Amino acid sequence: MNPNTFQKYNGFGKTGLSNVGNSCYINSCIQCLSHTYELNELLDSLDILACKPGPDTTILYEWDILRKMMWKQNCNITPGSFIRAIHHVAYAKQNTMFSGYQQNDIQEFLLFLMDCIHTSIARKVVMNVTGTTTSELDDLAKSCYEMMTQMYSNNYSEIIQLFYGIHVTVLESVTNGSRLSIKPEPFFILSLYLPLNKENPTLYDCIDEFCKVERLEGENAWWNDSINQKQNVDKRLLFWSFPDIFIIHLNRLTNDGNKDTRKMMFPLKDLNLTQYVKGYNKQSSIYDLYGVCEHSGDLFHGHYISKIRISDGQWYTFNDLNVSPIDENNVIDSNAYCLFYRKKK
Repeated sequence: MNPNTFQKYNGFGKTGLSNVGNSCYINSCIQCLSHTYELNELLDSLDILACKPGPDTTILYEWDILRKMMWKQNCNITPGSFIRAIHHVAYAKQNTMFSGYQQNDIQEFLLFLMDCIHTSIARKVVMNVTGTTTSELDDLAKSCYEMMTQMYSNNYSEIIQLFYGIHVTVLESVTNGSRLSIKPEPFFILSLYLPLNKENPTLYDCIDEFCKVERLEGENAWWNDSINQKQNVDKRLLFWSFPDIFIIHLNRLTNDGNKDTRKMMFPLKDLNLTQYVKGYNKQSSIYDLYGVCEHSGDLFHGHYISKIRISDGQWYTFNDLNVSPIDENNVIDSNAYCLFYRKKK
C-alpha cells in the first residue's frame, strides 16, 4: 500500500475511549487496531452488510461502526455497544474469558477479535503448489506452501496476508546435520521472552533467544518414526516470512510467577529482520513501529494504555479518555507489553 494513502488520516485519530468496567485492555487494543490503516483500508473495500451472518460477523459490524466513529472527529466515545457484542459473542462461543467485565490479557483479546473478523470475511480460494524442488530452500518453500494450502484453501481472508507470518521448526541430525523434520506453522502474534543474561535486552536479543538452537538428547531425544527409535537432534526455529503488520508480545512471566520489569530496547524505525528470514523474499523485512501497548502493575492487576505514532508522525499516549502528545524519547519504557510494527514499502 502506498504510504501516501495514509495522508487522509492526518488530523484525526485522537479519540478517547471510556473505561467500561475494566476495559482498559480492550481500549488499548482498539486504539492500536484503529491506527492499523491497512486494516481500515481492507474493511472500507468490503461490503460488510453482505458478509455471512453469524456471531463473528456481529463483532465485525460493531467494530466497523466503532472505528468509523473514532475517525469521524476527535472526541470521546463510550464503546458500550462494541463491548456488549464482545460479551455476547464470547458467551455464545463458550469463551468465559471475554464474556464479563473482568480484566484480561490484551494478546488473548487481540487474537479473539481478529479471529472473529477473519471468520466473517473468509471464503474458499484456489491454492496450488506446483514445480520441482531442487534445493533445501525449495523443500522448505514446498512445506510452507503446502501447509498454507491445507489450512486456508477453504478458509482464507486478507487478514492472513496482513497479519500472519510463517515460522518453521526444523530438526537436524546431531551426527551429520541432515534435516529430519520440517514443520511450518502460521503465527499471528510472536511471543518473546526476555533473555535472562541481559540487564536491558534489545528486541534483537529476544528474537535471537527465540531462534536459539536447542539440543534434544537423552530422555528428551526426538522419536524418529522412520527408524522406530529415539534420536538426538538439534531443534531450531526459522522464519519463512514475516507479515505486513508484525505484532510482538513480550512475555514477562518469570519462572517464579512474578513479572519481569526489565526495560527492553526496541527500534522505533528500521527494525531489520532480514537476517532471520529464510524465504525467497528477504529484502522486504524492514519495519517501523507505530504502536505500543503497555501494562503497569503486577501480572494479575494493573492498567493498560497505548502509545501510538499517528499518521503525521507525532506520538500520542492513549489512556482511556486521556489523549496527549508525547516525545518519541518517552516511547520506550519497562511497561512495554505488545509492539505493533508496519512493514516499510
